[in-house]
Amino acid sequence: MKKILTFLLGAVPMLCFAEKAAADANVPESVPGLFGTLLPYLLIVCLVAAAIVMCFMKWSENTEKIGIVGIPVCLAAAAILEILALYSVGNKAIWWCNPDRYGFWGGFFRFIPLMLVLIAQICSIYTYQMFLSKTHAMYGKEVSISLKPAAIALVVALPAAFVVAAILQWGLKLPKFIQEIGLMVTLFGILFIGLGKSAKSNMAQFGSKYGLIITLFAIIYLLGVIAVVWLLIVGIFQMIIQEAILLILAYFFLFKTGILNGLVAPRSSNDTVYIDEEGGVHQTISQKASANRAIHEKKESK
Repeated sequence: MKKILTFLLGAVPMLCFAEKAAADANVPESVPGLFGTLLPYLLIVCLVAAAIVMCFMKWSENTEKIGIVGIPVCLAAAAILEILALYSVGNKAIWWCNPDRYGFWGGFFRFIPLMLVLIAQICSIYTYQMFLSKTHAMYGKEVSISLKPAAIALVVALPAAFVVAAILQWGLKLPKFIQEIGLMVTLFGILFIGLGKSAKSNMAQFGSKYGLIITLFAIIYLLGVIAVVWLLIVGIFQMIIQEAILLILAYFFLFKTGILNGLVAPRSSNDTVYIDEEGGVHQTISQKASANRAIHEKKESK
């Protein structure tokens, strides 16, 4: 499961677009509707915090079912809000830590709580598994939520469907309705197989009812992780990378133009200077001699 989460959280495809995405984040006045306020974000914080607290609470045999259902419900609700935020306002979703509005440090100290909450949300799958392993319903056995088949299906389904559609269109030159059928069959076929395997494994561990609930939670959790990773990447580029890029560019500009060379470059012990009779500094002995001749001529002319 750690491998699939690492694969899912891999940000390589996103890094190509993240810097541009961060630059698109505007001030709150440009963010419409509910996600132009702090209310949904405070709700996300409360939902994630409630889920983490429930994971470490001590439940009785009669009340542990509340945690079994309540924890994934809270995490799924937080993930849905994040997905809606990205869907509604895109990269402006973290407008409230935009350094263009609040300054670098103002935005930075707003970004820190966001980062901590999002990391806690990503790690919540492990705390939930720990909680499940301790419940009476699991009889104290260690459990593992099946994520791998569902994650692979979510990642592979759409690209595979478009590849099939392209082959049908340009390779086989089949009619359009057949291309659409091929796309839909591939898309839903991969999703059905991946999600079905995860559901089957979860139902075998947790029973039919809880297995379906946990599988549904796993799907929303995976989509939420994608949204979370995107928000983290945009925030990092917005808060840190852009500032670092500016500093690096300024550093190379100052050195390339020679402005800092004389200040920071130590003089080599082999560098010899020559002082003429009037105290002038020269790099070569011939320059010193020429300067001394000019000094003598000047004195003689007087």
